[in-house]
Amino acid sequence: MKIQLIGYDFELNPNNKMDILVDAVNASDADLILFPGHSIRDLNDLLYAEQDIKNKNAVAILELEESMPTSCMFQRNSLFMLHGGLFFDLYTGQIFETEEDIDGNDAVMDKLMDEFKRRQFACCGNRITVLQGGETAMLAGTGVNLDFRFSGNGVLNRRYQSLLAGTDIFLNPVHEATDARGLLQKMAALSADGRWCFYTGMLGRDRMGNWSDKQLQHIFHDGREISVRPQVHDEEGYISRTVEVPDRIAPWPASTPS
Repeated sequence: MKIQLIGYDFELNPNNKMDILVDAVNASDADLILFPGHSIRDLNDLLYAEQDIKNKNAVAILELEESMPTSCMFQRNSLFMLHGGLFFDLYTGQIFETEEDIDGNDAVMDKLMDEFKRRQFACCGNRITVLQGGETAMLAGTGVNLDFRFSGNGVLNRRYQSLLAGTDIFLNPVHEATDARGLLQKMAALSADGRWCFYTGMLGRDRMGNWSDKQLQHIFHDGREISVRPQVHDEEGYISRTVEVPDRIAPWPASTPS
């Protein structure tokens, strides 16, 4: 199974982002492609880009800045999946961003746990879960002593342990890439016990065009970061990294896009 991460500059206009989405998907031979947060502005842009998608084989995960799933529900940071050349609304969006959002708020964490059933899918037999942006703040602690922030809540802790047991690969698309050390510790924790964790974002104003920036993308396996040489697509305006992850043979009871 090939997983490809796409990253680019934060302050691109919506037309540039649509072009990168189309170019990257059409040029890819990966099974799964992960784009940064705010990959596309809205549904109109997504449908416009869909007309030019020629690659029907790849699954891609991307995020809309804003959407209207129903006539009475507005949603920001909506998660979408590309499958078979078409985009599908996963009817879920980012729940929180910072530690302050979640600290001591069991109800918000419970809400995120409810969302995971719409954020989980299988690809090449691997069980995949998407964490959007700062939702990795569900982990707390310092150094190697990271733990689930709500481990004292028996119900939430059981749901968290079930999440880990049912995930082979965590995907973490973010908006602006950060150099926060705590992020790497969280990724190490999420990738423990043989799991994988993939992170990709956009370069902020002070880093624009700096494709060698080590904070733009991270890949962790079994608690350790893996160094992968990037492919720089200067003309198209994006960077990518591709990793081979072993396919899983054992089936599991979930919907599978491929």
